[in-house]
Amino acid sequence: MANLCLELRKKNVESIIAARRHSESIMFAKKNGFEYLELDIGAMKIKAAHQVKSYISKNNIKLIHTHTANAHTIAVLAGYLGSKANIVVSKRTDFPVKSLYKFNYPKVKKILCVSNKIKEIVEKDFKKNIVHTVYSGIDTKRFDTIQTDLKDLYDIPKDKILIGNCSAIAPHKDYYTFVDTAKILNKKSAQKYHFIIMGDGPLEAEIKNYAKELPNITFTGFMSNIHELLKSFDLFLMTSQEEGLGTSLLDSMICKVPIVATRAGGIPEIVIHEKTGLTTDVGNSDELAKLVEERISRLDLTQNAYQMVIDNFSREVTAAKTLKHYNDVLSSH
Repeated sequence: MANLCLELRKKNVESIIAARRHSESIMFAKKNGFEYLELDIGAMKIKAAHQVKSYISKNNIKLIHTHTANAHTIAVLAGYLGSKANIVVSKRTDFPVKSLYKFNYPKVKKILCVSNKIKEIVEKDFKKNIVHTVYSGIDTKRFDTIQTDLKDLYDIPKDKILIGNCSAIAPHKDYYTFVDTAKILNKKSAQKYHFIIMGDGPLEAEIKNYAKELPNITFTGFMSNIHELLKSFDLFLMTSQEEGLGTSLLDSMICKVPIVATRAGGIPEIVIHEKTGLTTDVGNSDELAKLVEERISRLDLTQNAYQMVIDNFSREVTAAKTLKHYNDVLSSH
């Protein structure tokens, strides 16, 4: 959302950001000079819906773009309360649609999916002519900053190959397979690798316990400065069971960090096997370990990956495609 607003501003399209009171989105709006509406989001979301409806009516707003499930609910409720604004919905997860009534609401004119895989899932329940793919783009300049070496930060020997991931430690990320892969690689050469997991989440304690026999793994907890650290990775290992797209992979690609990943959700659309990285089936730790050993030496794939992000997955490309859908909605309805 932040990237989109910043890029649309360059195209003379000014966004008004509505979000939970005191949220990061509101702080972003204040910092960057965007008009904003602070919402009181209770359990039923009725008060927030009234706030949105009133604001839309007062300012004659024609279109609202929702970026989360809660936002979508509020926009639909605002419609029932009298809002005339049409709705564009972003769908970022590859979980099946649970609330069909929200997506079938007449004012929902476009459903923008962040990968073709999500588009396939959504199209099973909705008209294909309103479901489209608009890839999430990243700020390709974000990593042009002073870098901090993780090996220095955590006293990791310089000769170790640093294999890592940076994402929430949650069930769908399948960090059990990450740890299993590490154990297999250690059996082959325990002195060769060091593993690092950057993030926190509901399974953090479980995964730490599962990895307690690994002497060469570091858990950093949540890190707010990933953009200063990611280039320290020698390889990014993603073992997800489900993934909408995987923007952390795009970050790795722009940093020219080699990637080995599972073929979950939209991952194969960016990590193309033998072209921009190496992939295998979900949960296959044996094959992941083999691919890690192979991938480290395949520098040609890293350049391919970098170029694909520049050409297709920048926030500039995302904003341009999103704006086209906005214009389609405004001109057709």
